[in-house]
Amino acid sequence: MMMFWMITAALVLAALAMLAPALLRSRFSDDLDRDRQNVVIARERLAEFEEERRLGNLTEAQFEQSKTELEQSLVLDLGDGDVKSSGGETVALNRWTVAALLVLVPALTLGLYNHLGSPELTRPLDERMASAGESHQDGSMPPVEQMMATLVERLKENPGDSEGWYLLGRSYMALKEYGKAAGAFEKLNQLVGDEPVVLLSWADAQAMAQSGDLSGKPAELIRKAVVLLPDDTTALWLAGMVEDQAENYELAIGYWEKLEPMIQDDPQSKERVANLLESARRKADLEVGISPQPDTTSQIDAASQGDSATASGIVVRVDLAPEFKGKVGPEESLFIYAKALSGPKMPLAAVRRTVKELPVELTLDDSSAMIPAMKLSGFDQVVVGARVSRSGEAVPGSGDLTGEVAPVTVLSGDVVEVLIDTLVP
Repeated sequence: MMMFWMITAALVLAALAMLAPALLRSRFSDDLDRDRQNVVIARERLAEFEEERRLGNLTEAQFEQSKTELEQSLVLDLGDGDVKSSGGETVALNRWTVAALLVLVPALTLGLYNHLGSPELTRPLDERMASAGESHQDGSMPPVEQMMATLVERLKENPGDSEGWYLLGRSYMALKEYGKAAGAFEKLNQLVGDEPVVLLSWADAQAMAQSGDLSGKPAELIRKAVVLLPDDTTALWLAGMVEDQAENYELAIGYWEKLEPMIQDDPQSKERVANLLESARRKADLEVGISPQPDTTSQIDAASQGDSATASGIVVRVDLAPEFKGKVGPEESLFIYAKALSGPKMPLAAVRRTVKELPVELTLDDSSAMIPAMKLSGFDQVVVGARVSRSGEAVPGSGDLTGEVAPVTVLSGDVVEVLIDTLVP
């Protein structure tokens, strides 16, 4: 505040400094200059008269008369006594003018600023904040809520404003009104479709409204988002948490292992993901530092014991397309699976083999379920597929070879022929 007033005073003084010399300068010196100019002009006129007389244009009598008139005119112009008196009075008057300006200019400046400017901004910040708090103790709406109310009214008038719904959702998240935020993102999803950013924002809000529980709607949204955006760090992080919470530790490990190299430049995130991986591996009874591999011993045994579908199983015969034979190693991983036609992309049942076993025939049933709560027998129709994993991971990756058949009726008893004939880009 002090700096503001010091700058103001300096500017006022600078303005007065420019005005004062002109006001204080004596008119006497100005009049002397004017007298000198009159004398010079008279001399020039006299020289002209003399030249006219020499040329014969003026007689001697005319010359003398013109000279006399010129001298009288010069005497009248000079006025010695009046000039000095007038100059002294002018100097005194100008001094009073400067004194008046020294008082009036600062007073007028402050008066206009208080009336037209923003004098409250010269007060300390803490005082202004205190005043702002007092101004809302009477029940009036704070600025943030006021803007929120304006946005809500605008969306009532224009419900198709997708940017407005996104802003409303983020604002509700900032205010920790998670239920309302989830509602705003749901409306946005209806407008723009399954955009991954919207799906993840909706899942985040819904999970927070459920006290951090990712099951149900948040899990559905996150699984959909990670399929649409498989290399997004946020999607991978949340997808791992969803599968970890669902006790599907192998998938959680796959998501986090894919995420780990993407966050090498963020030490805190890297440490946190490492802790999540260690926890998931421990819960899955895996050794720390070993890539997750599903325990398929029981699944292979179950597959080898049956030649046809059980009451809740599917017989699958898998082979590799001729154009890919010789292009994959015999020890590369082969995953054979069944998954729901819609909804989560996580397999309902899966068995792991190797390429050297192709062509292979086996049975997918409830004994090969990935999650006990989601068994193959609980679905009427599914997608049956097989994939050669070049990385050995359960999570699909670029360069994998795959083939699928859909829809397949679970209880049909038919043998499903799957040909691996597609390269994953």
